Amino acid sequence: MPEPVRAATVGIGWWSGVLADAIPKGTNLELVTCTTRSPEKRAAFAEKYGCRQAESFNAVLEDPEVEAVLLTTPHTLHGEQVIAAAQAGKHVFVEKPFTLTVAEGRGATEACRRASVVLSVGHGRRRQPANRALKAMIENGALGRVIQIEGNISSSTGFTLKPGGWRTDPRETPAGAMTGLGIHHVDTFQYLLGPIARVFALSRRQVLTGMEIDDTTGILLEFTSGILGYLGTAFVLANRTNLLTLHGTEAQAFSEAEGSRLFLQKKGEQDRSPVLLQPVDIIVEELAEFASCVRQGGRPEVGGEEGTANVAVLEAIVESAKTGGAVLVEVR
Repeated sequence: MPEPVRAATVGIGWWSGVLADAIPKGTNLELVTCTTRSPEKRAAFAEKYGCRQAESFNAVLEDPEVEAVLLTTPHTLHGEQVIAAAQAGKHVFVEKPFTLTVAEGRGATEACRRASVVLSVGHGRRRQPANRALKAMIENGALGRVIQIEGNISSSTGFTLKPGGWRTDPRETPAGAMTGLGIHHVDTFQYLLGPIARVFALSRRQVLTGMEIDDTTGILLEFTSGILGYLGTAFVLANRTNLLTLHGTEAQAFSEAEGSRLFLQKKGEQDRSPVLLQPVDIIVEELAEFASCVRQGGRPEVGGEEGTANVAVLEAIVESAKTGGAVLVEVR
């Protein structure tokens, strides 16, 4: 086993804890330090995970022990922080969305390329067992010709949002749940079916009060292949939801329960049949891949190019929701 990659977590919140909990489960990462603006949060995180704490992001970048950074910071900071980390020679794992604009995504990707550092974007849901199985079904023709895709990825977290937090800032969450949740399905959709070419989106605030962000977004999608799709995402559903359905000429496939259950219904069959899946820990898997690329070379499955392609769809959705018209997706 190669020497563990010494990493720092930047931005301490719920998801930084998820990553930190995954690190000792076979990722070949070692958490050596952490930073966030709150001294109390820093101290509590450092004590819980047995790492040092740094007073600032700059202090992390100047730390010679740190080889890589795990960025779980507000969305608007991703681009500049990825560039700064690359210029300091640190490898980067950044949570989705990669950036909020294509221009930022391209700039951050190029900075990592010039610095010869690994860049990985946290789009782990394509690794869910059902999505891997769906990809195989498409490639081996089990579904026939795929005609439509539809999905919903939503949560009830809007009910716990507090006015004044960064997630309630419309600059951080344009098109509401699309930015933090829907972007996952965008990545999965493009992983399965190739580039999305055009979108038409509606985004509304139906339930939330005391904040300016939308809570419900619906999008029609057209792929370059001609396949059509629908994506729904919201902050205010009764239950966390992650559904995805592929409709083909020979069969239809239904993914449920965070990609842990998959059903297939072939032409002429009256009922859906379960597909056997092997469970995986998608967080451990993507972090282990990141560490492997740092130590042994190679390129992460989701790097800057893939992250930017997803941001291009997000940018088009935001524009469509604002203008009320269909918008072409442009990876400029």
